[in-house]
Amino acid sequence: MLIYHLRLGSIFPKLRHNILGFTLLASLLGCRSPVIKVEQSAQKIGKTVYLSGQVIRVAPFLGNGAYQINDATGTIWVVTTQTLPQSNQQVNIKGKLAYQSLPLAEQELGEVYLVELERPLSLPQ
Repeated sequence: MLIYHLRLGSIFPKLRHNILGFTLLASLLGCRSPVIKVEQSAQKIGKTVYLSGQVIRVAPFLGNGAYQINDATGTIWVVTTQTLPQSNQQVNIKGKLAYQSLPLAEQELGEVYLVELERPLSLPQ
């Protein structure tokens, strides 16, 4: 078994390094959180993403709050424990997308929302 492993390693050294490099690159790219538009949020539920938009509504709650942002593709609610932004303020958000199911009269009225993790000054490239 050891001889087989040594031969395989000596015959395919470049292949082995290429596979290692590809695996490393794929893992690094997989860790990067994508910058998305609001219209893409339904396909990213459970993922951590970056969004940018203008605050159009603010809803304070006891202990936390929510605000709605708008970009060129739609609107989404953002739930936060941080200080609420001002209406009409442009914000960048890093957050985790979630979905709240709301079945009513045999219809699904649920909605995708963003749980805010932080508000970076700029979005990643």
